[in-house]
Amino acid sequence: MIFRKGTINFSLALIGTSSLLLCILSGIPLSFHFFYSQPLVSILHIESHIPFGKFLRNLHYLSAQVSLIAMFLHLVDSIMKELYRSKTHLSWFFLTFSLFLLLFITFTGYLLRADEVGELAGAIVENLFLSVPWLGEPMNNIFFAQSKVGLIRVYHWHLILSFFLVMGVFIWHVKIKSILRWDNLMYFLSLPTISLLFEFPLVPFHSIKARGPWFFVGAQEMLKYLDPIIVLLFLMTPVFLLLSYSYLPGYTPWVNLGGLAYLALYLVVSLLFFLH
Repeated sequence: MIFRKGTINFSLALIGTSSLLLCILSGIPLSFHFFYSQPLVSILHIESHIPFGKFLRNLHYLSAQVSLIAMFLHLVDSIMKELYRSKTHLSWFFLTFSLFLLLFITFTGYLLRADEVGELAGAIVENLFLSVPWLGEPMNNIFFAQSKVGLIRVYHWHLILSFFLVMGVFIWHVKIKSILRWDNLMYFLSLPTISLLFEFPLVPFHSIKARGPWFFVGAQEMLKYLDPIIVLLFLMTPVFLLLSYSYLPGYTPWVNLGGLAYLALYLVVSLLFFLH
């Protein structure tokens, strides 16, 4: 696929792909100095002893957040322009799958920080999986098992899935030559510039209010009131809503209503976390 103006938001697509590429490029040198057996020590060593280490970590963190938000907005843009009608079921499935794959990769990145945010996020997601009868424990053992084996599985999933996501995006979905152009240089320079000007520090333990990643605080708040299984099912709902656009096109108005209600509810619950 080559980006064509008029079919999708051209700038939004470039922001998403360029930030994803910057995230991978900055993550490669960081991986040589990161050890999952001593994650927090590794990050502190990177920031204090490795040349440009703090800049690379800032860039890796920022580009991951931007690529996640841009991919979500890209999917919303595709829905608003009804591009799912011109795609095959398989194409729309992979586009939807890519969003949740990037969300999982970003989430594992938070776990690998091993600061208060990472520790809390790991504990919450592990308890969520373990609350599911029969399948919960095997799934947790496959993807996390942080309390048993540390971050080894999280680290390997972070690397492996990042590789497959990039291969899928830049081979199957986007021709990389369409973004590596001089007139797109501003998209590649903006994030490094911000990373030089601003820092994204780790969250120390025993902070005023413990929280997980910013996109996870809604689930964290819901766990105060609801059974973990209900929360897990709620978090899985967007998968079925997004796939419904392609597989159930006759119900699009209802899917739109359900998606808006879901986003509104999750936003309200997330805001409640910060207001308490």
